[in-house]
Amino acid sequence: MYVALEGIDTCGKSTQITFLKSHYPDAIFTKEPGGSVLGEAIRELVLFTPQKAGFALDKYAEAFLFLADRAQHYTQVLSPNMDKLIITDRSVISGIAYAKDIDIEQSIELNRYALRGCFPDLVVILELDRVQLQERLAQKAHDSIESRGIEYMLEIQNRLVCVVKQIGLEHIVINANKPREEICTEIKTYIDRIFMDSQK
Repeated sequence: MYVALEGIDTCGKSTQITFLKSHYPDAIFTKEPGGSVLGEAIRELVLFTPQKAGFALDKYAEAFLFLADRAQHYTQVLSPNMDKLIITDRSVISGIAYAKDIDIEQSIELNRYALRGCFPDLVVILELDRVQLQERLAQKAHDSIESRGIEYMLEIQNRLVCVVKQIGLEHIVINANKPREEICTEIKTYIDRIFMDSQK
């Protein structure tokens, strides 16, 4: 079973991953971008190099770099562990949502090709409202994507939901301002239900 935790930066994905590790000690935990050695280099390149070098990364170049990461992630992480529970911090859903300058149908097909059709069985989207997002962003330094501003990030949040609906994936949207333990319990309930349904 392949589960993706999605949401814009500061929504609490990393915290939920930490909680879920205690509930599923035998699961494979990974992330995108950066779930492979190649992915770590690509993550650094996209998120921090433009700021350091003082240039804007072409949107198509950014999308294709993330596709390369996703293809390698499939080969090194997803494909060898299909018989296990895989939980990822971000996934193809983010890849398509953030590539907003590329036609969404075209982006879905490019990602389907890179992943050999391996899309998540469940997508959990942690959702923030404007006030929550402003408060959380004020408490941290920003990478090149967070620096694009609140309106940009809220647009991406809406696109995350649109993408899962367009692909037709099982998904839930959870208010990220709920208590962390409550969010974890809700996620675990959905994972366990879908897993039990798959065993019938």
